[in-house]
This record gives sequence, structure tokens and C-alpha cells, in this order.
Amino acid sequence: MGNASRRPPRSAGLLTAALFLVFVTACSGGISKAEHLSYGCREGRRIALTFDDGPNPQYTEQVLGILQSHNAVATFFHEGQAVESNPGIVKRELALGMVVGSHSYTHAQGLPSMSRADFARDLRQAEDALMPALGYRPGLYRAPYGHTSDSMLAELRAAGYTSIGWDLDSTDWSDATADQVVRSVLDNAHPGAIVLMHDGGLGGGNSDRSTTIAAPPHIVDGLREQGYALVTVPELTGAPAEHGGKRRSACSAS
Repeated sequence: MGNASRRPPRSAGLLTAALFLVFVTACSGGISKAEHLSYGCREGRRIALTFDDGPNPQYTEQVLGILQSHNAVATFFHEGQAVESNPGIVKRELALGMVVGSHSYTHAQGLPSMSRADFARDLRQAEDALMPALGYRPGLYRAPYGHTSDSMLAELRAAGYTSIGWDLDSTDWSDATADQVVRSVLDNAHPGAIVLMHDGGLGGGNSDRSTTIAAPPHIVDGLREQGYALVTVPELTGAPAEHGGKRRSACSAS
């Protein structure tokens, strides 16, 4: 009886178990906790190329031509205001088997510091721009500059989005040459990588993306020589492209 008096109450044991479960869930890589993915399934040699800041008539069309000629797919994260001006490009992307996600409405820098309500308005504005071209509500979101906040992730969860980052930066946004961009990708390629590239300008602008245009043919060929298959973000991560779509195991298609 004396030992029993020193035992922790049953409620304390349940609390400890609950905290352990939360810790395991947070560290397991599951998308149900943070709804943010920076890479996909590490099993098998698959990689996802992604392009931000379009659609841009000059550069996105060239990227699509390259991908089509190489029988390759990619995932595009588009700015809402650019989609409003170029809905036909989005429709062509879908026809070619590409996946399209949201990249905010204007690529504003201050999204992480916004109130949740203000971010929600930007999210809906981008969604309203994308839906007529897509024919459905997008399920993927990439934050401008990759910057997120707890309130952004909470709103994205509530709105049915998965936040998508990257873990392989092509550096095509910098002053790197096309050869350097190619080497950045090929030298750092690894199973499950999500590769960051750009096909448009910030806020719908017309930034020079000629480096991006020169690099993909060599990146696609080089990755395939290394034994990689090019897939979309939903294929790599299991996150659905469409709002309300069915999630699946990230490695189910490996």
C-alpha cells in the first residue's frame, strides 16, 4: 500500500501517452500534422520538377515545349493575377499532364506577417483566379519565397490545402549560369527531391528566365541518365492536386 501511494495518477499516465503520440506524429513526416511537405517518398528514384511565378507567355510556353518534347511532367505554382491574364496557358498545362497549384495572388512578401483573415482573403483571391482555368479548386499551395507562418498553415489546413516547399534549389533565380543551374540539380539529386525552378516574374512581372529555359533539357536528360523518373508533386508526395481529392500513401506508386 505504501508503494501504491507514490504511483502517479492514471490521468497523468494518459497525458504522458498523449504527449508521446503527438511527438511521434509530429516527427513521422505525416502530412496530417503540419500540412507542409518539402520532399516526397524517398523509396525509389523519383523526382519532381516544380516551376514558380508563372504563367508567363514568353517563358512558360517554352518550358512546356521542352517538357512535351522530352515526354516529361512537372508541377507549376502560379500567381493568381498572372493566371487571370493567361488562362489558356493553364489549360494547356493540364492537357499535357502537368499539375497546377496556387502561389498566392500577387507574390506579396508580407504574407507571413498578415493576420489569418488577411491571408485568407489573398488565398481566396488566388483561388478565384485559378478555378476558371483549372475547372476545380486547387489542393496544393506554395508560399512566396517559401515563407510560412503558423497562421498561414492553419488557414491552409482549414481550406483543404497542402503546403509544398522544396529541398533542392536549382538557383535559377540567382545570377547563376545555365550550366551552374544544371549542376546544382544533377549534383544534388536524391530520391524524393522536390526541385525549385521559375518560369515567371514576381507579381506577374516579366523577369528574365532565359537561364531556366536553357537548363531543363539538360536537367531532364541528366536525371534520367542517373536513373530517375520525373513525376508530379502529387505522385511524389501523395498530396492531392484537387481540393477534396483523396490522399494516398506517399510511397504507394514507387
